[in-house]
Amino acid sequence: MECRKFIVIISVLVMALSLFVSCNGSSSGKRELVSMYGLINGSNWRSADPTAVISDSRIKMTGISGNGQAIIITLNAKQAGEYTFTSTNGHYAEFIPNMASGTERFSTLNSESGSGFVRLSSLNTELKTLGGEFAFSAYRADGGVKNVTEGKFVNVPYTYYDFGEDVYTNVFKYGAGGTIWSAIDIYANKTDTAMVLYGACDRAVSWQSITLQLPTNITTGRHDFGNGISATFQSGFYSFPATEGAVTVTEYNTNTKIIKGTFFFNYLDNNNAVQSITDGTFDIKYTDLTVIE
Repeated sequence: MECRKFIVIISVLVMALSLFVSCNGSSSGKRELVSMYGLINGSNWRSADPTAVISDSRIKMTGISGNGQAIIITLNAKQAGEYTFTSTNGHYAEFIPNMASGTERFSTLNSESGSGFVRLSSLNTELKTLGGEFAFSAYRADGGVKNVTEGKFVNVPYTYYDFGEDVYTNVFKYGAGGTIWSAIDIYANKTDTAMVLYGACDRAVSWQSITLQLPTNITTGRHDFGNGISATFQSGFYSFPATEGAVTVTEYNTNTKIIKGTFFFNYLDNNNAVQSITDGTFDIKYTDLTVIE
């Protein structure tokens, strides 16, 4: 009698376990967590919340680890495939040791020995996620190198900017070193916390960019830096935060999503000398990423 009870109990447990496995262990319904990870000179690196942006001509994926180390992968493409990093094809990878201003970046563009690949094996247009593998060797101006191996990214969420026929000609210009520069990689994003404007020059001409950060409730008129208004000038592998300056907003239209204005600011270079960004102007159609309740 006791033996029969034991058999019945075991049978019930086996059935319950089978049901649990069938409900929770099915490969068809399982989805891996979002992650991006690899080895940097043999040490583990992982980002728990990587993100990506896909435009009409570019894919840019960014992962930042818990201790502030960043990997940025930029592809001159917008579809799945395998891409190698060279100095001429527009595909490159960067490693940033920490997110402090002025930190020198390691890049595949900074040496003839820079190399690597990205195998973008999954581009899910329904879930808007990316998946694949990567590896690269990135260099610094002083000859330092970071070898990234066994890289993988899983379910990285992306935002796709497709304006269709409604193409707006964005403008972002500024003066630096006695030259007026016109950016070719231009965008503006409005989030719940800030409006971020970005303009980068053609790297074949000069590797430099400017990032402006404005409050989302900014009004037309002149605004001195501070209280949510800031700027960063990047030249090569160095980033220089503005020490003082001003932005004048001439148009901020939340219906057409157009923001226009001018700016100037000073910053301290690597020799602690004051340098100036002058004659800045922007005319950009921004993307509203704010959460709609």
